[in-house]
Amino acid sequence: MAWTTLLRLLPLLAPLAGGQTVLNQEVVAAFVYTMYGDRTPFVFQENPILTPLGAQQLYQAGANIRARYVTPTLNTDDDEESATIRDISPYQIYNDEISVSSTDDQWVMASAQAFMQGLYPPLVSSSNYTYISGQSPLANGTNVVAPLDGYQYATIHTSSANDLDSIFLQGSESCPMYTSASSQYYSSPFYEALAAGTSEFYASIEPEFLAGVFPSASVGYFDAYYIWDYLNYAYLHNRTVADNLDEASLTRASILAADWAFAMNTNTTLSGLNAGDQIGVMAGKTLAYKILRTFYSTINTQGAVNKLALAFGSYEPMLAFAALSDLISPMNEAFYNLPAPGSSFVFELVTLSSGFNSTYPSTDELFVRFLYQNGTGNDTQLVAYPLFGYSPSNTLIPLSDFLASMETISISSVQEWCTSCASVSVFCAAFTDTTSDTGSGRKSSYYSVTPVVAGVIGAAITLVFVGLVLGAIMLFGGFRLFRVSKRRSELGGFKGAEKLASDQDLTLPKGGGGGAAAVVEGGGPAPTSGHERVGSWELSDQDKAQEAQRSITPGQAAPRRPSYEDDELYVDPYGAAIKPRESV
Repeated sequence: MAWTTLLRLLPLLAPLAGGQTVLNQEVVAAFVYTMYGDRTPFVFQENPILTPLGAQQLYQAGANIRARYVTPTLNTDDDEESATIRDISPYQIYNDEISVSSTDDQWVMASAQAFMQGLYPPLVSSSNYTYISGQSPLANGTNVVAPLDGYQYATIHTSSANDLDSIFLQGSESCPMYTSASSQYYSSPFYEALAAGTSEFYASIEPEFLAGVFPSASVGYFDAYYIWDYLNYAYLHNRTVADNLDEASLTRASILAADWAFAMNTNTTLSGLNAGDQIGVMAGKTLAYKILRTFYSTINTQGAVNKLALAFGSYEPMLAFAALSDLISPMNEAFYNLPAPGSSFVFELVTLSSGFNSTYPSTDELFVRFLYQNGTGNDTQLVAYPLFGYSPSNTLIPLSDFLASMETISISSVQEWCTSCASVSVFCAAFTDTTSDTGSGRKSSYYSVTPVVAGVIGAAITLVFVGLVLGAIMLFGGFRLFRVSKRRSELGGFKGAEKLASDQDLTLPKGGGGGAAAVVEGGGPAPTSGHERVGSWELSDQDKAQEAQRSITPGQAAPRRPSYEDDELYVDPYGAAIKPRESV
């Protein structure tokens, strides 16, 4: 692969042979995945939340990205290479050119908000009123600034576990096959050896630091990550713990937590339903697909969207992707530890040119560079690393090679994730596996819809089309649809067409008085009882009937309320009453 890269670069490096032309690098887009900041531990009864320290960490992470990709000439040294993204807005945020996605966990979503405050700070502080002058003028000539000195509001897309977009940020969540396969680790000799060899260490710190927080029976390597998560928080936020817990114990707890996390998220040989499906690194496979989709969209629109794509989540996708892309190697010691809060994976889409070119580069002129910043402290910075086994000097990969390598490690569709995970997530019902091969058969469509759903969609489209045609005929052809109202049948009433001739019912003939009734087919005059049906019950005139029934008492004839409101012809209430007549 190194020779392939060199051959691709030769046409661009040829002008350098004569010492006449210098190639300039220009970043046309970037994808950034950032881990959340400091939060409260998982073992607390309350749901974790981002701490003020975590907010500061993510604010600094956003400021670092701003310094490199938004306004580097204002925030970096003169000898540092400029990496400003082409045509990105330097001061005011435009949500059409920036995408921000996050899980719906509070500590992750709040991390995204803090990051955006550092990336696009309030306009007053970032432009000293110069840029915002006239941005929001009123009719009276005054200029209105948003609260908090021009605070800028970014659009952040959050995804719950019921949203299919959530799998791209937490691919191992809601994945039963991942849970089942990764649990095999607990029966492995490696786990048993670690659990036995560390039991004394955990027992030594349990009485003073873990009692009352963890049950004594669960204090051990099995909960290595959660124990370190709690100890690290207590060491930062509790003076008593900081004074009594030695750094050596905290460091050992951190190393054991990393061992457990790597065992759970970096095993590329672990399979689930299908051999070779790499279920153990599913979080990295889904993240790779999100990166591919982002770069495809920005290239297809020539940079109109996703100039800067930001994603926020946990450490699991970072570990899994590092394993899939060969970042975890003896040459890269930084990838043998858990990412620090606010750490970022950055993928730059770069073009090389001998001068300014206003046209968008072709795919042959695009390259990808990967950078990693572990933490947000003053001693950290973005460092470039080679992907997919390239030599350390080949950190700039041709786009075609990058896409080909990413295709081999990513999922092909949401359908593949649902099938490989045997997931029962609500959105998986809309997808079905039409082929037996989910690994090699790449679907051309992102959404694979089931025949049932397709039938419903087709029926809906047909109904809409028929409705439009009928509407056009009625509008331009004078065609109208009428509903003919039928007169009540003689055997009308509550039973309607199912009524027998022997059933008595009350009928008010046309022209009859409102207070006279006639019993049809073999009955005497209807008694004025509380169970008598009055009014137009057939036409849902129940309120009138109930009102009339309430006014009738046994043994007393009460005047009925006329029920001619719904009749087509007017009935004179003062006309002669119809005399009852019996016949057989």
